Amino acid sequence: MRNKWNVTVNGINHEISFKTGVFKAKAVVDGVSTPVKNNSMFIRLFDFPINLDGTTVHLTAIGNKIDLAVDGVYVNSKKPYVPFESIPKWAYLLSAILIVGGWASCGLIGMLLGLLSSTLIISRSVTPQRKNLIPFTIGVTAVCIILDLLITFGVILMTV
Repeated sequence: MRNKWNVTVNGINHEISFKTGVFKAKAVVDGVSTPVKNNSMFIRLFDFPINLDGTTVHLTAIGNKIDLAVDGVYVNSKKPYVPFESIPKWAYLLSAILIVGGWASCGLIGMLLGLLSSTLIISRSVTPQRKNLIPFTIGVTAVCIILDLLITFGVILMTV
């Protein structure tokens, strides 16, 4: 299981795992489960601190990428741990506009396209390497709107 880690902190072995549920996820540390609060309504996103013998390790997730940071280094990816940035409020507003606008213009396909675009924008906005976020966001939004318009006009042309 890739969401299970055996780590040694201060000379003591600990087993940490992450389990998903239908509505709630939980971190299991040495057999004791604790609910994990998601920070986004669109994607799995959390940075859950776990205190082990006076040392804090971080169970983190962005989408399906779940990892454990011990002593400032992620166990799976071996990259340095950097705390997540907070999601900008405009990203939520833009996500709502893309989802509702997609639904209004071309139904379920447009809504799913808006949801996919929103997931890309939000996941990019919390990563530590969030350089040039505005051009990326404008590009994703433009592609989403163009695809919505093409689908809408395609349906109109097919019915005429």
